[in-house]
Amino acid sequence: MNKIEQAAQAIKDADALLIGASNGLSIAEGYHIFADNEMFCRQFGDFQQKYGIRSVIEGCFYHYPNEKDRQEFLNRLVQYWVTDYRPSQVMKDLLAIVGDKDYFILTSNADTHLELSGFAPDKVFEVEGTFEDLLHNRPMQDKSQEANAFLSRYHGKRLVIIELGIGSRNRLIKLPLMQLAAREPQATYITLNLAQELYIPDEIANKSIGLAGDIADTLRNLKEELA
Repeated sequence: MNKIEQAAQAIKDADALLIGASNGLSIAEGYHIFADNEMFCRQFGDFQQKYGIRSVIEGCFYHYPNEKDRQEFLNRLVQYWVTDYRPSQVMKDLLAIVGDKDYFILTSNADTHLELSGFAPDKVFEVEGTFEDLLHNRPMQDKSQEANAFLSRYHGKRLVIIELGIGSRNRLIKLPLMQLAAREPQATYITLNLAQELYIPDEIANKSIGLAGDIADTLRNLKEELA
């Protein structure tokens, strides 16, 4: 079996899926919080000219001289990236891959695209909050209790951990997922990323599958294999 076939078989056999997602998943959809790209210029060009802001993440945390401009940036961000969002093929493919399996998702993405694409809000934990939290100056929703309940429910069972676009040195989500894979005897660790960001430690190499390449292509191939 090739790696796509191995990953698909592991997902088929899984009792549940634990998904970790970071910036790479958003980039596969066409949204890049760190980029000074055409989309950013189109949506926030006036902020770029006025303040020299070069990315969405910079604009979120810029020290504006007045609250009005801060609110305008965040209002526009929520409008373009949340309100106007329609589920991408990437998210449709991910939803199809999950199918009717039980799942829980940990993500550092603040765009709420997972929920907007059909994933259950009570099964998605935005570990750094959302754009709407920033706009309304509200604390993030802590779903640690739900995450722990999920992990307890599937302790010792066939848990497949799927990691989507998380940098090789990430300690917020990637490190805990690798540690979980190491201590769960029946866990399978599947990581999707660009080749230069793909990292699997030796300790879990025997229970891991690395799928290098464009995440959108890999998810489509996985969906087709599962079908």
